Amino acid sequence: MAPRLRFDRGARYGAAIVGMLATTYLASATDFSAIVQSESYAGTIRTDVPLVNIVQFLLIVGGMVASLALLPTPGMRRVGGVTLVCVTLFLWATLGLERGVGNIHEPDALWAFVLDQGFVTLLAAVGGWVIARGRHPLSWIVVIVAIVPPIVGPALIEADFTTGGYALVIQAIVVFGGLAAVWAAAWIDRLLERRQAGSSSTSR
Repeated sequence: MAPRLRFDRGARYGAAIVGMLATTYLASATDFSAIVQSESYAGTIRTDVPLVNIVQFLLIVGGMVASLALLPTPGMRRVGGVTLVCVTLFLWATLGLERGVGNIHEPDALWAFVLDQGFVTLLAAVGGWVIARGRHPLSWIVVIVAIVPPIVGPALIEADFTTGGYALVIQAIVVFGGLAAVWAAAWIDRLLERRQAGSSSTSR
C-alpha cells in the first residue's frame, strides 16, 4: 500500500514559496502595455492581446493571494498580506490605465517611479509575504528593495541595453531581490526575538 501524502504545515509552506516565486516572476515578465493601448484606441484596433493580459493579471493576483492563503500562519496575518497584495495591484492597474489614457500627468517622473512594474511587483510580493509571515514590524524595512527596479531601469536604458537584456536584468532583480528581502526579514525577526528574550531573562 502506497504511503499517504499529507498536506501538512511543511507542504503548505513549500507550496506557498513555489506559488509566490512563480507569480512574482510572471508579474515581472508580463507586458501589460496592450491593456493601455486598447483603452487608448478603443473601437479602432481589434485584438485579443488585452484580454490575454487581463487574464494574466488576474492569474497573478489569484496566485499571490492563494500563496499567502496557504501559509501556515494565523488567519489575520494572511488576511493582512492578501489585503496589501490586492490593494497594491488593483491600484497600480487603475492608476496605470488613467496615466496611459492621459488623465494623470504631472509630475511625470514620480508616476513613472511609483507605477514601475518591478516596484509594484516587489512591493506586493515582499510586503504581502512579510505581513502574512508575521515578521516584526522593524523587519518591514526590507520592502525598500522595491525601489531598485525603477532606479536601475532608466540606467539600463541610458546604457543602451537591448530589450531582452533589460527584461532579464529587471526580472533577475525582482526575483532574487525579493528572495533576499524575505530572508533578510526572517533574519531581522529572529535577531530581535533573541534580543528581546535576552533582555527579559536579564531583567529577572
